[in-house]
Amino acid sequence: GIVAVSAVIFVYGPTMASYVPRCMAGTLLLHVGIDLFIEGVVESYHDYDRLEYSGIWLITVVMITFGMDAALVAGIIAALSTYAVQSITYQYPIRGAMTATRLRSSAWNRSFEAQEILMDKMKGRQRIYVIQMQGHIFFGNVTTMTDEIKRKLKEKCNADDKPIVVILDFSRVLGIDSSAAQTIAKLKDSILTNYGIELV
Repeated sequence: GIVAVSAVIFVYGPTMASYVPRCMAGTLLLHVGIDLFIEGVVESYHDYDRLEYSGIWLITVVMITFGMDAALVAGIIAALSTYAVQSITYQYPIRGAMTATRLRSSAWNRSFEAQEILMDKMKGRQRIYVIQMQGHIFFGNVTTMTDEIKRKLKEKCNADDKPIVVILDFSRVLGIDSSAAQTIAKLKDSILTNYGIELV
């Protein structure tokens, strides 16, 4: 059915289109343009930081003023500039490290038994080590990140404060490349083998 309809439109489409009022085609284009603007500019406001969102507006204004080709160039410039600024701002990939006693989550209504486990000094929050990451993690700084994590864990173990779980918090990470992801996967196996600590 779909093939037959497509074939008819392919053969007789230009003739049929001549009977469609021009205002209908213009209205359709206007409707699509408004929908794309709302989806790409208005509804994406909370999905990006100010620098990234200003790049979206730059592309929009350039496209309206100078056309698609100029907008593509503006998009490339905006993307490269945003990446450069974010990389300079967060050169060091580790934002901080602390036990889970300083990071209380209110997202879950835990049972009394679960609260008791978390408050236990031997297997609760005090034995959970959280390392917060930030910025872009890529092949240029992932080695620094892994060496620093190993150093921190070695210090914890030498101080007789060995954690049972290490959590890597990527909520502030802006991007990560494939080589960094593979290195982090190897880091997980290395920490488990050398220290007996689970990395999540």
